[in-house]
Amino acid sequence: MGGFRLTGAVRSVFVLFCFLISIIGAPGEQWGQITEQKAEFFAASDVADSQIELTKKWYEIAAKNWGNYGPLEFWIVGNNEVAAKTLDSKYCDIRKQKDPSIPIRHCLNRGHNFVSYAIRGNAGLNTRRNENEKWSGFIITMSAKFPGPKEEDYKSVVLHEYFHVYQHAHIHSRKRSLRESLHQQNPWWGEGGAEYMAQLLYSRQKGIRAGYLKERMERKLRSIKDLREGESIKDIPYGKRARIAYDLGAWFIAFIISKSSEEAYRVKFYKDLNSKGFEGSFVKHFGSSSKDLLDEFHNSFLKLSLEDKLKIIPSIN
Repeated sequence: MGGFRLTGAVRSVFVLFCFLISIIGAPGEQWGQITEQKAEFFAASDVADSQIELTKKWYEIAAKNWGNYGPLEFWIVGNNEVAAKTLDSKYCDIRKQKDPSIPIRHCLNRGHNFVSYAIRGNAGLNTRRNENEKWSGFIITMSAKFPGPKEEDYKSVVLHEYFHVYQHAHIHSRKRSLRESLHQQNPWWGEGGAEYMAQLLYSRQKGIRAGYLKERMERKLRSIKDLREGESIKDIPYGKRARIAYDLGAWFIAFIISKSSEEAYRVKFYKDLNSKGFEGSFVKHFGSSSKDLLDEFHNSFLKLSLEDKLKIIPSIN
């Protein structure tokens, strides 16, 4: 029996269709759309129920204010390395269930596993969306230290990590280079945005002391002294000096919001990001190129007095 052959024109359409699926996903995929599907929560055996409930509470605050995006998983790690290793096995079993093509051995031997969180603490987001894996989603890891659940910072960190979900949910491509271009590879933009929006939302919650936001933002200005002569926050990579970009990146987001609006940054910029690209959407909604506003930020704004800089930070009672 003869094989089925595609004509040149049909073949071209078919190749284009396959390419688009690899880049943006299959038809009907819900990526980037608000969903009613709630986040899944998994925790190591040494994690207290109170920490799980605390994490859920602040996830729900974030999702209520910024929209509920997913699929999203929270993995909460304690201090016990054996319990973390057991959680790693469960994690890899679930990865295999959601995408059978993932090798279990590769998953278990990944560089930043839950044992590393048990040892070193901190929190992080893993965005799973690429050309090689079928499952797209978000994985947030919270730990028992730096910050721990008894520290106030734990709450804003949950908001910070969820704002990363918001950011990445608005980048539809599966292609790594394009995702990095739209999100920016260095931390000034993505981390600055997540940090400022997290602190802003936290400061608006009932019972949070007046002056909290200005207090936190003032503390971030200490990083000015660590900027090198003529250095832009845009050029600082992840690594030993990344904290400068986190701190002053948060100030840059406050700066551009003060020149436009919160809606221009959080809603309008991200709405046009896929169609216009980073710079196109930036110019449209902030009125100048990123280079020009970064130059103004470094050469004029950061040289203002503390009092004048703090004028752009909302006073929340």
